[in-house]
Amino acid sequence: MITNDDLCVSDIASTRSEALQMNSIPPKVVTKNVQFGNLEDFDTEPNSPPLSGIATKNKLLKLNWWHTSSPQPRDVEQQNKLENNNTLLNGRFNNSPKRSPITLLLKEEHNHDAKSESKVEEILDQNAEEYEYLKDSHRLVDASEPCTTGCILNPGQEDQMQIAGYRRSRIRTILCWICIFLTAGILRLVLHWWRHLYLFATCSQCSLEEAEQVLITEDYQGKHKLYHVKRIQVLSGNNLRTLLPKESNCMDMDNSLDLSVHFTSAQFKRCSTLRIFRCKQLVYAWDVSQNCFRRINGLDLDIACSYYHQQGGLQSDEQLSRRIVFGDNAITVPLRDVKTLLFLEVLNPFYVFQIFSVILWFTYDYYYYACVILLMSMFGITVSVLQTKKNQDVLIKTVYNTGNAWVVDSHGSSKECPTESLVPGDIIEIPSSGCTMQCDAVLLSGNCILDESMLTGESVPVTKTPLPSKRDVIYDKKEHARHTLFCGTKVIQTRYIGSKKVLAFVINTGNITAKGELIRSILYPPPVDYKFEQDSYKFIQFLALIACIGFIYTLVTKILRGTDPVKIAVESLDLITIVVPPALPAAMTVGRFYAQKRLKVSEIFCISPRSINVAGSINCCCFDKTGTLTEDGLDMWGVLPKSSTNQFQIPLKDIERLPYDHFLFGMVTCHSITVMNGTMMGDPLDLKMFQSTGWTLEDSTNIPDNEKYGLLYPTILRQPRVDINDTDTDNDKYVTQEIKRQSSVDDLLASVGISHTQRTFDHGIVREFPFTSSLQRMSVLTRCLSSQVFNVYCKGSPEMLQKLCTPESLPEDYTQQLSTFAKKGYRIIAIAFKALSPKMNYTKVQRLAREDVESNLIFLGFVILENRLKPDTAQVINALNSAKIRTIMITGDNILTAMSVARDCGIVRSSQAVITVHADAVGHTSHVNPAEAAEAGPSKRANNSNEGPHQQFKLQYTLDLGSKITSSHLECNGKLMTMNLSSYSLANNDDNDGTSSTITVLPTSDSLASVKTTETWTHNDVTDVEVGLKLKDDNSWRKQYVFAMDGKTWQIIKEHFPEKLEIILTRGSIYARMSPDQKQALIMELQNLDYCVAMCGDGANDCGALKVAHAGISLSETESSIASPFTSRSPTIASVINVIKEGRAALVTSFGIFKYMAAYSLVQFISVMILYSIDSNLTDKQYLYVDLGLISIFAFFFGKTESFDGNLVKQVPLSSLISSTPLASLLLHLTVVTGFQVAGWFHLHLQPWFEPFQSKSDEDHLGCYENYTMFCISSFQYIILAFVFSKGAPYRKPIWSNYPLCLAFIINLSVIIYLTVYPSPWIVNFFQLVVPPVMSFRYVMLLYGLAAFICHVFVETFLVEYLVFKKYQVKRDQDWLTSKQKYMRLEFDVMNNVNWPPINEVYEQPNNNIEWEVEQQHYVNLGAEQSNDAPQNTKFPGFF
Repeated sequence: MITNDDLCVSDIASTRSEALQMNSIPPKVVTKNVQFGNLEDFDTEPNSPPLSGIATKNKLLKLNWWHTSSPQPRDVEQQNKLENNNTLLNGRFNNSPKRSPITLLLKEEHNHDAKSESKVEEILDQNAEEYEYLKDSHRLVDASEPCTTGCILNPGQEDQMQIAGYRRSRIRTILCWICIFLTAGILRLVLHWWRHLYLFATCSQCSLEEAEQVLITEDYQGKHKLYHVKRIQVLSGNNLRTLLPKESNCMDMDNSLDLSVHFTSAQFKRCSTLRIFRCKQLVYAWDVSQNCFRRINGLDLDIACSYYHQQGGLQSDEQLSRRIVFGDNAITVPLRDVKTLLFLEVLNPFYVFQIFSVILWFTYDYYYYACVILLMSMFGITVSVLQTKKNQDVLIKTVYNTGNAWVVDSHGSSKECPTESLVPGDIIEIPSSGCTMQCDAVLLSGNCILDESMLTGESVPVTKTPLPSKRDVIYDKKEHARHTLFCGTKVIQTRYIGSKKVLAFVINTGNITAKGELIRSILYPPPVDYKFEQDSYKFIQFLALIACIGFIYTLVTKILRGTDPVKIAVESLDLITIVVPPALPAAMTVGRFYAQKRLKVSEIFCISPRSINVAGSINCCCFDKTGTLTEDGLDMWGVLPKSSTNQFQIPLKDIERLPYDHFLFGMVTCHSITVMNGTMMGDPLDLKMFQSTGWTLEDSTNIPDNEKYGLLYPTILRQPRVDINDTDTDNDKYVTQEIKRQSSVDDLLASVGISHTQRTFDHGIVREFPFTSSLQRMSVLTRCLSSQVFNVYCKGSPEMLQKLCTPESLPEDYTQQLSTFAKKGYRIIAIAFKALSPKMNYTKVQRLAREDVESNLIFLGFVILENRLKPDTAQVINALNSAKIRTIMITGDNILTAMSVARDCGIVRSSQAVITVHADAVGHTSHVNPAEAAEAGPSKRANNSNEGPHQQFKLQYTLDLGSKITSSHLECNGKLMTMNLSSYSLANNDDNDGTSSTITVLPTSDSLASVKTTETWTHNDVTDVEVGLKLKDDNSWRKQYVFAMDGKTWQIIKEHFPEKLEIILTRGSIYARMSPDQKQALIMELQNLDYCVAMCGDGANDCGALKVAHAGISLSETESSIASPFTSRSPTIASVINVIKEGRAALVTSFGIFKYMAAYSLVQFISVMILYSIDSNLTDKQYLYVDLGLISIFAFFFGKTESFDGNLVKQVPLSSLISSTPLASLLLHLTVVTGFQVAGWFHLHLQPWFEPFQSKSDEDHLGCYENYTMFCISSFQYIILAFVFSKGAPYRKPIWSNYPLCLAFIINLSVIIYLTVYPSPWIVNFFQLVVPPVMSFRYVMLLYGLAAFICHVFVETFLVEYLVFKKYQVKRDQDWLTSKQKYMRLEFDVMNNVNWPPINEVYEQPNNNIEWEVEQQHYVNLGAEQSNDAPQNTKFPGFF
């Protein structure tokens, strides 16, 4: 597959590299003032010493930097001067006439007595005047190491590619075009299809430094090679005239503008000219210091967080120089006009072959069929061009960039300019009225509420907070997503807290933004391994080989007979169009076309029809949990508060009865709810929790903008009011009076209503630390309006808060209660608080670090919510299990909740054993504060311990036997028990605190900060019992056990236990706490085991998995799932069954049509070869009837047979054409075809009335007895083969349900019988038939047809289906030892290893009924679920 500037190519959207290390701090700011008079090139010398870290932080430089007229001077290097914001490295390189480098060295040590600017310019200009003619950036450093002819682009990243340089060779070009003229342009057409071959033919390889063009080779997993041929362009300041005509008119263009190039670490390099090329909408520039091409990146790589707060606005000349390099701030989509699209479509190999066939048929006077094929081709080309143009226009409309932005200049004033002129380094002001982000930016001051549904698929607004200004933390887009405004998202509101402006620092523009990456992933999707299509291409090559053999045979025999040369050429070439029918590719799409229409009726939309056939081979289905298996809506089940005696109270379901204490205050304040258009918006969990309290929320939206600057509390929470003097409705009074709160000191006032003179408990939210999946918590700083003390309220996963709370505040049965509720499938949120010092004022509160706020908390209790399985979830899972399709749950939820859902929906049977795999660290590790480690992110955690990469782990296996063991064995005085078989680390042990340092081992996972959730399976206060004999007597569970693990364990196994990864994958059914990257990696690992994997999900955290799966089925219609092949409007997993059924039907249809078209070609080939032996042939009308009346009609209606409406069967349909069954089928049928045609031929020659055909070169009449016999027998065979290959159950409905096809069978059979037995004279003349004079031979032709029908049916049903397929191929594929599927061989190994895995612990949930337990099933998450996996519905069905 070849791509160039005019062709879109397949690729994986580029992703960020691994977590950045702490030691990669950008060098100090070293710049030189930009002067248009300087024509020299600037760059860093390869051998110059590295510069030191980020510029020293100016303590006076806060968010009010714009009040000064110019930036404060910082460190000044010798012969260099700090110009503005962003690091500018200006290395001046000059060459002598003998090309010896003269370098101005940048000195590392600081020079506090900085030289003046004029002196610096004087020193620099001495060499500039002497070597003014050197202006090319790629020739600046001739003394550097010679550039190799090729290197690697994006080394170490997923989009790593090879690059090689080429330059035009006159000799090769002349020779190439001579060959093109000699081949009448055919060679040029071939070179158009393979552009890299044209590059080889016209260019010679050279160093990248001298290259005019580059060849980029992309090797995708060793399976697909893609080639990109790109021309190198040279940028200079003169490009300003063409790029920015308006701006260039205002400038003095007598002076050239230096360019600012950025690769990483905020180091901008200066040069007058720059060599670049564009590949897949990304710009690559020549880096002299590295002697290679590097991708131009934004300001988000290897940069400290404090850097963004130290910058001022850009000067106008710096903005222009960056804009030339980065281009306009617009997401570019390859735009082609209709003429170009038409030209490219016509040059498609499929249409070129059709054009060749049509020309040949016109030469052969075969006008009728040629005209039909020509019309079909024109129709196909027109539809394809119009559809491509439509998709192109829709995509362009999606990325169209309009509007203006307020940009802060170098003097601190704001000016309005078009958004397309933004460059990385600009500082923009976010308007209070909101806007749509047209770039990626880091929030510097103020808060923003954004709608990120375009990128994440979630309708829940997200609150963005300013990026902390920390020197020792490297910025990472994933870790600091809560501080980043992404392109394409909508700013709904801004909040002015601590600043008069909401400012953001632009880090990415154009194609390198988040939205740009999404668009590029659509334009260049990863190539998918379509087994059926690959085999079909191989089979077509085999048919072409047969055609070549027939071509040579015909050519030789015709020449020996002295046939006319023109006739020889035409008839020989015609054999190629017979064996490889031009209509084959079109016929292959029929099954997919009808399947796509039927899926659309079921409200399942497919944007990749090729994936439909692949869906027919699915044998493994992966599901997300929340919103996929379970309902979106949440219901409050109740709360489990802690009493003053540090014991859990009885669960309380009526939330309004809670006393006015910290537990209630935590519920009403700790959330991210905002009011938009009078409606509360936020995470459904937050909404349900807050609404259950009866409190009201007052947002700051109704306050005038000019009053917001001094607003202390942007959000006020009001307690329920009861004014007994007000004549309200009786109903309202009744409701209020019915509330009887639990007794407390404060409730003495609440029981009679709160008057104006009594104390109120209204709270204001002073500061918010938003929820992140890596931290698994959120917190707020609040103050009761009637108090002067600030409080911290924190909520999150119980596992995380257990680590953050003081041990003395945790009840003794904390873990037991947690496990008990989690095993019932409830979603449990822990709440904690902390009172700050009374001396703490508002200013100090705003400066507190998150790790200081979220530490030493006091545990308050659990909030318990529930949601339920969707109505058809269990039914669909059972249907998949019955069909032997493996089902797997991959979720971001807690492992206990995932197991509860898995058992109740059928992924794991109730009596099936589940082994939880958990990785424990071995040996002593340093203690790390979990809050600090999680807040710092992977980039910081990676350097916390030198022993992290060498950490040792051991795997622990905990056995859950399901419902096999009775409760009497596991219950003792009502306590939950574990059966300890070996030493195991318990959740409440102090030793566990030390294991938190294992977080440092895995820096790339979003979920690494989660604690070992499997610890909640074991408890300290348990009774040990002897179970050794029982386990020894009953090991039946080892036959069908499955594995469960969390994301951290999965990552450790993948990195440290690769030898066990495949075995665990073979039995793994539950994967909890999985980050989006881990979900995607898991899908790919399953594919490596030869599974054909489907992924069904609804959230943005599933998008990566949906893309890489063989069949991704999205239950969300947002743009985040635009790359998913299937999208269902019905939010249930029933769509998975429909997709698999239609995929199986389409795959069987494609198999049948392909076999039929191949058989038809070979049948006609045999007939024609027999007739060629006597210089005869089928007549044009006979060809026309066969091609249009038989083949085209059958192929068109072949796919109208609908998918089977019964249950899915266990056997997956064949997906490979190059396998024993289809090959045996074709060979056996062709043997029967050849036998009957040869038998008819010899039978004809034995007739007494037979007269041999005498060939006359001047006669066009081809009719003869031989022609009649071959035409009649082959026509019967065409109909018979169509019937035999059109199979019904178990993948499609019976053939008689396809009424159009049955009608076509009846009509064509009647026509053939009529033509064979008693055709009318005009029919005889039309078809040029020579009918035998005796009726008996005509009836014999009917007997031939009947006998052929019996033989073909016998061959297909008994020999092929029964013997070859069921008795041989199926048995071989299902046998553990002979199967080609890797997972089958692994399953065999697992079955034979009865001593693995070694069980460390056995656990079972007691079966006694608890008083608060209800019978109806409900399933949810333990702990705060990832925000991008939040439910989307706002409707919450009641439970009680």
